[in-house]
Amino acid sequence: MTSAKNQGFTLVELLVVIGILGILAAALFPAISNAVMQANMTAVGTRGRDIFVAITGANTEREPLGLGSVWPKTVAPQGSGGGAGDIDIGDKAFGSAEEYFQFLYDGTKIGQPDWSPYVAGFDYGKLAGAGVSAQPGGSSSLTKDYVMWCIGANIRDEMEDVIPVIVTRNVDCAGLALKYDGTKATKVSLGKTFATPFSNKAFVMIRKGGAIFKARDKYSNLKIIYQGQQFDLNPTSGGGGGTITPFSYLIPGGTATPQG
Repeated sequence: MTSAKNQGFTLVELLVVIGILGILAAALFPAISNAVMQANMTAVGTRGRDIFVAITGANTEREPLGLGSVWPKTVAPQGSGGGAGDIDIGDKAFGSAEEYFQFLYDGTKIGQPDWSPYVAGFDYGKLAGAGVSAQPGGSSSLTKDYVMWCIGANIRDEMEDVIPVIVTRNVDCAGLALKYDGTKATKVSLGKTFATPFSNKAFVMIRKGGAIFKARDKYSNLKIIYQGQQFDLNPTSGGGGGTITPFSYLIPGGTATPQG
């Protein structure tokens, strides 16, 4: 009695199987990439919202004490200089996002007995994600490489809630608007200066009212970003006739004034 030999796959059969697997992988890749992008956008949006809540909570705590807003300024308020002791964040001017976030977190004093962040619920981990690395432990100086956010400066209470005040750094903030008529649909550039997070594929914003806005690049136009709402962020003067410091964004490495 003879037994049949066990035979493996032939070369042709292996090539057919590999080809089928390649076709399936190619078909699934867009769906997988989309799911990963959506998950990253959700995580980044949550971190941005956490920063917003931390700043808003600090401002609520400080207002009865007669202290200025924790939102950054590019020009120090009149009469804020020359006092004794450490300067308060409400009296300080900032020139970049990393400078502001480091001061907000009291980053130069981490681990020291007198370390005292200005807000609760914020740390450098909120500045990283979706390809932006976290600040290395033990480093006292925050650099732009580890900051994924641009943040609005010279924010006033009367500004419309639709205004983005925290924006992923891949957005060209100079393309955002200071004054908007409600109709222009000009696209805002993505990935122009910073490839991360999201390159030119997507973006995340936190509005002044606290809402998270996350979208793909095809929705990066002014009409969608501002929901067709008219506004003017830089009126010529305040209610008492005084000048108003123009709204701008602190970005990693500097500032950007919207021109869109």
